[in-house]
Parts: sequence; structure tokens; C-alpha cells
Amino acid sequence: MGISHLGIYVKEGDLDKMTEWYLAVLAPLGYRLHKDIRPHAQVIGIGATYPDFWIATGLEQKDMPKQTLHIAFTASTRQQVRDFHALAMKLGAKDNGGPGLRPQYTSTYYGAFVFDPEGRNIEVHTILPEVWTEHRQRALLLGGVGALAAFGLSYFTSVGVYLRHLLL
Repeated sequence: MGISHLGIYVKEGDLDKMTEWYLAVLAPLGYRLHKDIRPHAQVIGIGATYPDFWIATGLEQKDMPKQTLHIAFTASTRQQVRDFHALAMKLGAKDNGGPGLRPQYTSTYYGAFVFDPEGRNIEVHTILPEVWTEHRQRALLLGGVGALAAFGLSYFTSVGVYLRHLLL
């Protein structure tokens, strides 16, 4: 199982500013506002399909984290990684590593890092190789559907088994 959700605390009075910042830089990943719990609590939930990232205020300054927090979001394409970084830079983030391969993680790990306006280390990455561009993803999907229609499920399954052996 993956992480269900993540929450951060921002400085008192910065909830709207930080929510707008995260919504803007995560727009390439499909993030949008899902929940605004105010006035019950100073908490807002955003996400692509459900609120998996919560932004809150209300901690005393002395209770704020002493170290920056690293948050990594998954992208579907390398273009989304580049879009995230460009938007973050435009909105005043501090660069912590521009879009590019990070072979120290895996051979196809492509990511970008920024510091948000309050100093947290934010990353967006994908592990899909460059051949998995959006155009090629659609072509492969349509090709797979065409093969399924033309040759039946048994052909499609045997090709999948063959490809799995090649990749593993």
C-alpha cells in the first residue's frame, strides 16, 4: 500500500497563500481543491482524485518543524515534471534541482526539486522512461486495444507475458 495522505502545517496567516501556491505548482498533476474545513478548523485538502495532501495552520511558532520536510509527488510524464518546475520557479520557489535524470535512484528516475515559500523541499518525479510520452502512451493503448480486438485475449495475454519477461 502507498501513502494515503500527507499533511503540513504552514505559518499562521499563510493558509490561503500556501494553498494557492501548491494548487498552482501541482496543477500539471491534476491537483485541485477538495475540502475546505474552515471555520471548524484551519485545514484545506487538495489532490488529484481525492484529498491526499492537507495544508493546515494553528501550531505555535515554537512547535513548527525545525527541519524542512521533503514531499515527493508522482507524475505520469516527464513533461509534468518540467511543467511543475517551471510553474514553481515562476511563483517564487527556490530551485533545488531542475528537471532531469537522477540515475543515483534508478536509471529512469526523472525529477525536479524546489523549496516552497516556507522552505520545504518539494519534488515531482516519474520513473517512466522517455519512450512513455503521452503520445506514445495513447498509441500503445490504442495498439493494445486493436490487438485485443483483432487477435483475442489469449494473444494479448501472451504478448504481455513476453514483455514482462523482457522487462524483469
